[in-house]
Amino acid sequence: MADREPRVFIGVDGGASKTRVVALDAAGQLLGTANGAAATLNGRADTSWATILETIRAIETLAGLDLADASVVVGIAGTEIAPAYRAFLAAAPACGALKVVSDAHIACAGAHDGGNGAIVSVGTGVVGFCRDGETTARAGGWGFPHDDRGSGAWLGMEAVGHALAAADGRRMRDALAERLLADFNNDPGALAGWACSAHAGDFAGYARAVVELAGHGEASANALLDTAGQHVSAVARALIGDHADLALALTGGLAETIAPRLDADLQARSIPAVHDGAHGAALMARQSFMTSPETGS
Repeated sequence: MADREPRVFIGVDGGASKTRVVALDAAGQLLGTANGAAATLNGRADTSWATILETIRAIETLAGLDLADASVVVGIAGTEIAPAYRAFLAAAPACGALKVVSDAHIACAGAHDGGNGAIVSVGTGVVGFCRDGETTARAGGWGFPHDDRGSGAWLGMEAVGHALAAADGRRMRDALAERLLADFNNDPGALAGWACSAHAGDFAGYARAVVELAGHGEASANALLDTAGQHVSAVARALIGDHADLALALTGGLAETIAPRLDADLQARSIPAVHDGAHGAALMARQSFMTSPETGS
């Protein structure tokens, strides 16, 4: 901890599509929020930190803040990749206190208002995290295409496979297949060529089509979402284990779609998330200081 006590507690949720910052004061009151451009751990660390700082400064009350007066927690994907994690820490600006953790960790803190609980974040990828006292655990989130089953990227990839199978007669040519093939002038070779170089975010773009068509009763789309629910249930079950009292929250862009497709017992223990991940990071920054031996608490 720095020589002077922090007066601002900043939470950062860095992501591939945007960066979100939440700032709290010492009493836990909200000072402001801001959204900025993408900031990723495994990209250029200096560029990501520039984005994070710019987003912090976008909060009017923090415009002139000396970061020596701030306790900062950054949640970001990829912390398990040691070289990228070390490079990101090495490029960090001087702060009163700084901690970099996984995006799943801050999502859990936010969802359960800093308390115990489990989350599965279902967006472009899928990752789960839980906290029970001093014990934490993580499941999934190893990346696409080798993991992240049940995610938006996985849904899009499965939809592509369905469309290609329908194009050559291995499956019935339905509305889902037609939707994907239409983007490629009904040329399955063009769709396959695109898929060979597409990234997770590209595939996730087709998750919206799956969700939309499922809402209109398309059987193949509903089957994909049901299977996604099974994959997400498996992640949640791996986390909860013997922690019978832990509540579960789904977070991420597909949370509302997948929640009613979880296993029935998991639906019964599910609750809405209280805060987002950036707010969870800010809570962690404040909790870390309030429980520090130097505070006497």
